[in-house]
Amino acid sequence: MELFKSWIKEDGPRLRGSRDLDSSKLQSPCIVRLPSGGYRLFYTAIGPAKPYLDCQGYILSAASKDGLTFEKEPGIRLAPQPKIPHMSLRVISPSVAACSDGRWRMYFESRGPADVPAVICSAISSDMLHWELEAGIRLQAPGGVGGVRYLALPDGRGRVYCFESVYGPGGPSLGLWFRHIFSLA
Repeated sequence: MELFKSWIKEDGPRLRGSRDLDSSKLQSPCIVRLPSGGYRLFYTAIGPAKPYLDCQGYILSAASKDGLTFEKEPGIRLAPQPKIPHMSLRVISPSVAACSDGRWRMYFESRGPADVPAVICSAISSDMLHWELEAGIRLQAPGGVGGVRYLALPDGRGRVYCFESVYGPGGPSLGLWFRHIFSLA
């Protein structure tokens, strides 16, 4: 497709760390077109106002009428859960998709302690502001998975892309063999 062969970088950032929730880091954006018009940007953040001392990342949001100028929304959309081992330290890299029933599903990378591989989990929302964690793990692999992205397909199905970390026979202590991208429909 000729349309996507070249890109032109626009001046300035769309969002900057400017409050205690996101002043240390902003990364991994995901933008969604709102049914009523405008856009909502979900992003990973960290700052001194993190929910608890060991927290390593959570998901915030900002809204825009034009997709270029964003106003940060108050509060955390999704935070780690210290009592859930695979989700005790961070939730990052959001990807949001519309569901057929009018709700929204967020897929995200979730991580606990170093001996617990990163996994992909999900949450559901009717307004994209309040998210309810869905039980269980959506995707996992022995070395961990992350960086999830969801793509809606024309036939109504969807495809998930993410990376998988693969370690040798000695496990993580002997180093990463490789990472690769894979997808599931």
